Amino acid sequence: MRYGTNEMRIPVKTVASLVFNEMWHPFYVFQYFSILVWVIGDAYWTYAVCIFVITWFSIVTSAVEAHNNMRRLADIAHFETEVEVLRHGRFVRLPSPTLVPGDIVAVSPGVLSCDCVLLRGEVIVDENMLTGESVPVRKVAYNPSSDGLNYGPDRSSACTLYGGTDVAQARAPKGRPALAMVVRTRFYSAKGQLLRSILFPREQAEAFVSDSLKFIVVMLAACMVLFVWAAVVLATIGATPSRIFVRFLDMITVAVPPALPACLTIATVFSIGRLRKRGVFVTGPHTITVAGQLDVICFDKTGTLTEQGLELHGILPVNNARFEPISRAMSALPPALPQLLASCHGLARMGDQLVGDPLDQRLFAATEWELHDADDSSSHAASAAAVAAVSARQQQRASDGAPPALGWVCPPGSGFAASGANAAAIVRRFEFSSALQRNLVAVRQPAEAGGGYTLYAKGSPEMIRALVEQGSVPEDFDRVLGEYTREGLRVLALAAGDASGLPPSQLARASQSELEAAVPLRLMGLAVLANPLRADTAGVIVCLQKAQIRCAMVTGDHLRTAISVAHQCGILPSSRPVLLIDAADAPGPDDKGGGGGGGGGGDGHGHAGAHLAAIASVNSLGNLAAAAGGGAGAGAARSPQSASGPAVRLSILSPDGGVADVPARGGALAAVMTGDMECAVTGKGFDALVERPDPELVQPMLRRGAVFARMSPDNKRDLMHLLGNGLESAPAAAPLGLHVGFCGDGANDCGALKAAHVGVSLCEAEASVAAPMTSRHQSVASMVTVVSEGRCALLATYQIFQFVVGYAMAQAFSVNLMYTYALQMGNYMFLIQDLFFITVLAALMGYTAPVPTLAKSRPPPRVLSLQLLMSTVLQIVVIVAVQISSLLLLRYVGQQPATQGAPDLRQVLSPETSTLYLIGLAQFIILALVFNKGHPHRRPIWTNVGLLLALIAQTGFTLYSLFSVDPFTSRIEQIVGYSAEKGLTLKMRAVLLGLMGANLVAAIAAEALSSAAMRGVEAARAWLAARRRGGRGGGGGAAAAGEASVTQGLLLPGGAPAARPAARGGRGSGALSPALSGGGGGGGGESGGGGGVEGIHVPRMTRPAGAELL
Repeated sequence: MRYGTNEMRIPVKTVASLVFNEMWHPFYVFQYFSILVWVIGDAYWTYAVCIFVITWFSIVTSAVEAHNNMRRLADIAHFETEVEVLRHGRFVRLPSPTLVPGDIVAVSPGVLSCDCVLLRGEVIVDENMLTGESVPVRKVAYNPSSDGLNYGPDRSSACTLYGGTDVAQARAPKGRPALAMVVRTRFYSAKGQLLRSILFPREQAEAFVSDSLKFIVVMLAACMVLFVWAAVVLATIGATPSRIFVRFLDMITVAVPPALPACLTIATVFSIGRLRKRGVFVTGPHTITVAGQLDVICFDKTGTLTEQGLELHGILPVNNARFEPISRAMSALPPALPQLLASCHGLARMGDQLVGDPLDQRLFAATEWELHDADDSSSHAASAAAVAAVSARQQQRASDGAPPALGWVCPPGSGFAASGANAAAIVRRFEFSSALQRNLVAVRQPAEAGGGYTLYAKGSPEMIRALVEQGSVPEDFDRVLGEYTREGLRVLALAAGDASGLPPSQLARASQSELEAAVPLRLMGLAVLANPLRADTAGVIVCLQKAQIRCAMVTGDHLRTAISVAHQCGILPSSRPVLLIDAADAPGPDDKGGGGGGGGGGDGHGHAGAHLAAIASVNSLGNLAAAAGGGAGAGAARSPQSASGPAVRLSILSPDGGVADVPARGGALAAVMTGDMECAVTGKGFDALVERPDPELVQPMLRRGAVFARMSPDNKRDLMHLLGNGLESAPAAAPLGLHVGFCGDGANDCGALKAAHVGVSLCEAEASVAAPMTSRHQSVASMVTVVSEGRCALLATYQIFQFVVGYAMAQAFSVNLMYTYALQMGNYMFLIQDLFFITVLAALMGYTAPVPTLAKSRPPPRVLSLQLLMSTVLQIVVIVAVQISSLLLLRYVGQQPATQGAPDLRQVLSPETSTLYLIGLAQFIILALVFNKGHPHRRPIWTNVGLLLALIAQTGFTLYSLFSVDPFTSRIEQIVGYSAEKGLTLKMRAVLLGLMGANLVAAIAAEALSSAAMRGVEAARAWLAARRRGGRGGGGGAAAAGEASVTQGLLLPGGAPAARPAARGGRGSGALSPALSGGGGGGGGESGGGGGVEGIHVPRMTRPAGAELL
């Protein structure tokens, strides 16, 4: 078969086969090699058996866990049911594995087995598994006018039913079944792609792993150099070549700790556990440490920075091209407005519950009207009977070509009469489209009102303004709109038109654009909604900015509304002007200027040509000056017009709210880059710069853009790629290479959540495949939690790595010193050091929790950073010096002659071995104390109770081993006694205790020295950077004054702004930054027999991405 069967079978390996595969992992192979060396070379049976048991326990545990995970995943993947499929002109029930792309299927309640595009009817589905959305989602039939001719499952989500989601309700007009066409099956489906991402996760460019390997290679080379010196000494005392070779192999097992890979994952495991306790669930563990390196975090606005719900601020009616007083009481409004709000939406009824967009639900609830679907499945029998009676009469009228009713709305308190005389029927519905920025419905008026047809539209003010007759737009439209948007309120424009003059058959068949062109619309008013900030949003933004993390808002809302909210929460400082980057569609030859601007142009009448021209020429801002309520925007600076698309347009929003032209493009962009001016971008401006990258504009947009408004889901996803590693579809747009985080709450954010390095979804689901992290707490404070845990885990991983490297070098150097005396450490000496000291300390070091607030500095970007290298090297120097000093003190203070072992190198009991063993125990404790620094990302060491108790116990054990002589120390640890000859006297033991104290002081001093040296290096870098900026002769006064600093390739505010009030005072008179007054600068299918179905649009399918891989 061309497509294969529509089933996802994941093979589940047996535990035995998984054990066999796991046992040959390089880590375990190295363990086997080490065990053989210990047994054959030194007869370390006890130590080897312990390591062998631990190794195989780890192998079996990993295999059993992998088997259970694969079995659970296979159970999730495999799903089979029976589906009604159209084959050879009739519907037959077939098993779901027989489905292929192009099949027409009847949609019924239940779990979907593949991705389909809905062709007829409407469906309510639960997409919680895919997006984390707990609210059911309404899907509507594919419409070419709103969804486009080139259908794509990811682009046209409003009409796509995704495999794995649960259909709660499916219905279609005239009692017919809802129909859908199969577009993706198997692992091409949305569910299949998610399973593929779990089975084959995206490879992360981990500098940490490569740096660790480089460090280990250098450490191994250093140990080999030391061994050459020891080998020469061994050869001079008569050791055989075979014995020297065995010592060489043993040195490899000492220099490369076998437990290193396991130790480096401990901190991440502890962080995942702490995040779970705080309501953040992690499905991608690799993102924990990446979160500690975030440079920029982008936030959705509605439901993320602001509250989830919307409150109706009021309705501003328009009468005779004049605004009437705002009102929240529906009874005080013209009768057409409540009916418009009650009918122009995408809501559906599922039982007694309304399903649809929360904004539509809020506006509908404010009207207190009733909604009855054509297929009423409510629990009210009387209502259902009335609906059935009216539907029967509608079927009779349909023979005249009149469009059938999709549902009815009736005023509050009137009930739904069986005659339907009091209800308005919704006969055509065009769903909201992010591209069109509006939705449209056709309503048949009640019989008592004449039964005529009315067209209602609701959408963005700039789009509706371009759509309506210009004579119906008040002269102060722009000023009033600017006042509300500056307060952070969300504004929708409302329009209506009389469609009674259209033949019913034309009304039933016309597309959305045809109806808008044929029916003159008039502006009816503005719906103003409040979406207040969450209580903790401003504080979270301040916290992140103080931590040198750039914050940006990425939203689909109006630009001015987004800027106002950004001022309120502190993303944008209210004292600086904002460069607005927008794009206007290329003017056509017949464009008369009636599109979106200034209230002029056009003939004021609604003939088809004028409306089509208005629709074609509208842009996301209309006229920037008009939207701001003042200033001239027509002369705003534009980039050279391209024949392939719209030109980029630049304007400046001053602190007092006025919009002005850009006096000098080069000066404005320089002011943006130096921090004298902020930057805000619209979706159309973003698209224009991605399609035709202008480096002079792209870099300010990416580096300094703080507000991205009117952004579609695809725009959000592409922005994450550009800020990160680049966008494949736009290779000319240079990426910044930053670590990017995204925080959102809705299904529209899924693409951005997956594209970002760290995506945090605010949803109620415990785990969502839409993002690697989900937070049950609906608050952006979760991002602070994630970043603090990421920084803590990253720093802990570095510190554990330093500790393990220091331990390996300490043990390797002491073993080399013993070789020069033809001595070696005992079996239990290695066992005590490795298992009861190193393993315990390394595990507990990762348990230290993060500090409650974020620090301004961030952890080093990689292991091979100068800071970590300097610290590790200085500690190794202290270790080597102390070990050499201990042997010198043994010689000159203890008056002990040098011990000379036998050439077979099997002697253990000696003063030298005991001295180096005891000093080694103390050095391991000191390394754990020195490397376990808390400030500034982790809590102090005394808050880690487990580590503190372990250090106390190990210190007590070290003192016991140092001063006690009993069967355990003499037979197990093989430490010499108190005898003056071939022993350690009490005086010598006291000297060793003093040396341990000196080691602690020297280690602390070395760490302080490395920190001081790093501060000096950073100061020198800052001085050189300042000299370079001064040498260029400019760059803006803000940077010189310390108001901004350049870090990680980003310009960040030196002091985080406080929370801004909603209403901004009159700071400044609109004067622009001095940097702008200067000139200068800057240049320029297998259908399976799908025929015989009428009245449905079948989209053109494109080949699924990645098809060539399967």
